[in-house]
Amino acid sequence: MDQLIALFNNGRYAELELQARQLLEHEPQSGFYWKVLSVALQMQGKDALSALQTASNLLPGDAEAHCNLGNALRDCGQLAEAASQYRSALALRPDSAEIYGNLGNVLRDLGRHAEAAASLQRALQIKPGYAEAHYNLGIVMRELGQLESAIACYRQALALKPDFAEAYNNLGIALRESAQLDDAISSFQHALEINPNYADAHYNLANVFNDQGSFDAAVLQYRRALELRPNHAEALNNLGNALKDAGQLDEACRAYEAAIAIEPGLISSQYSLSLLKTYSASDPHLAMLEQQLPQEVALPMEARIRFWFTLGKVREDLGLYDASFSAYQQGNQLQQALLKWDKKAEKAEEAMFERVMSVFSKSFFATHQLPIDTGKSPIFIVGMPRSGTSLLEQILSTYPGVHGAGELSDISAVVTAAMPERRFALFPEALLDLSSADIRKMGEHYIERIWRHAPGASHVIDKMPANFFYLGMIHLMLPNAKIIHAMRDPMDSCFSCYSRLFINNNLGFTYDLEALGRYYARYGKLMRHWHNVLPPGTILDMRYEELVADTETQARRLLAYLGLPWDANCLDFHRNKRQVKTASIAQVQKPIYRTSLARWERYADHLNPLLELVKEYRS
Repeated sequence: MDQLIALFNNGRYAELELQARQLLEHEPQSGFYWKVLSVALQMQGKDALSALQTASNLLPGDAEAHCNLGNALRDCGQLAEAASQYRSALALRPDSAEIYGNLGNVLRDLGRHAEAAASLQRALQIKPGYAEAHYNLGIVMRELGQLESAIACYRQALALKPDFAEAYNNLGIALRESAQLDDAISSFQHALEINPNYADAHYNLANVFNDQGSFDAAVLQYRRALELRPNHAEALNNLGNALKDAGQLDEACRAYEAAIAIEPGLISSQYSLSLLKTYSASDPHLAMLEQQLPQEVALPMEARIRFWFTLGKVREDLGLYDASFSAYQQGNQLQQALLKWDKKAEKAEEAMFERVMSVFSKSFFATHQLPIDTGKSPIFIVGMPRSGTSLLEQILSTYPGVHGAGELSDISAVVTAAMPERRFALFPEALLDLSSADIRKMGEHYIERIWRHAPGASHVIDKMPANFFYLGMIHLMLPNAKIIHAMRDPMDSCFSCYSRLFINNNLGFTYDLEALGRYYARYGKLMRHWHNVLPPGTILDMRYEELVADTETQARRLLAYLGLPWDANCLDFHRNKRQVKTASIAQVQKPIYRTSLARWERYADHLNPLLELVKEYRS
């Protein structure tokens, strides 16, 4: 016994293994010697499972033997068997917090989260100061969607073990998911103070920077994570996203290609790359996608959706339009089912549009006094998605003093906040209960909010296309605001929507051709109403086709409407490397091109239901 202990303490594991085997030749039924052999094998990185199983069989009353076997079974993926061994160990040692902790971890691996939580909570009843159990319970709580409980568990683990880098990392993940981004950054930074070479913490910190739009900082962190773990495909994919959002499209493509080289089945990279390149028949990524086709149904739902949109784009580039439409259709059907867009939601929206037109009538504007000019000149670009709003913003943001702030939700937020629980609880009827002073304050609040994006700008652009819904309210709140209406052939605008997967799972109406056509008709009817009831010249219509055909003339017309002198730099809008976080980023960084005109005609045989719904709005 003294010799065995000495060999173990001195790290002489090969000799320990030899000694144990010699002893087993004399006493093959000694459970203790089998335990010694299993330890010697494990310390050398050798397969010890057989020795552990024999030790457990020979020592049925030894809780440690059952627990050790459970650990080995978990490591080799035999999860149910591991759980059984832990339960056997607990029958012998019911007061062991560590064994309850191990059981909780393997139950989590099995997807039995409620049982896992109960086991970990039992471990903490026995041993309240068990930091690892608090940490693992936090993981379970997060996976159950209970973020507040997860955060509390991680904080408790850190109170007990302040140098617990993994707890700081997972706390940061939970804080990010609960939209506490600044606290998440702090947590990841604490993890990196403890372990500067913690690749996951660098990666997760980069994700938060990306969420905040700090793309340069995100790129630095992704690159550091990749220095530590070069084959981290997800980090390469997200690096590509950050580079794309920062306007570095060539580098973004290289990042996506590197991710695909490591993990050919990484559909998120295939999809993102498809938006930035044109495929040829010899492109190796085409073969990769076609090879994945038989296994597509086994992919997670979001990956399946991206797969079909990617395949639709690839086939479109190759001129295989019928096959392309089939792929787009598959992706749209899956996405529509995921979002549960239905006709009931459409009916409610249609009723809302009718109420808006009823309230915001000519007589309404004739009897409502407009507030005094604030001196600030916000610019609104409205219209259908994929109608040229990003191109217009890119042209204008090239002009000195004009800041393109992107798609802002501030108008909706300001209007919602101003609708008090009065006699009429809903917009637009609640507007009737607001005073001129209330409306003036709404305008001032909006100006204050959006000028935070660029305090020194003379003009700030709000490019939220759906703000067309609020044009009557905008005119009341901000009578000197400039409203630019981006217009495009309805068929091209709608098909461009149908062939694109939008971020954040929004724009649910775009994933069904008939729903898309009905939405366009509602939008078209409301825009006609605004032109009829607002003073002439309030809205400037800018047609995409005319902008493409004669960019300089239309750009001059645009600046004249805004009261700005001509600046030829606006024609070099594609050299503007500002951050553009829309589906059109690849397009606005190129000179004007005509290939997107009448794109829908290549798919005309499949688009008759859409054409019928929007034909009256085609000029």
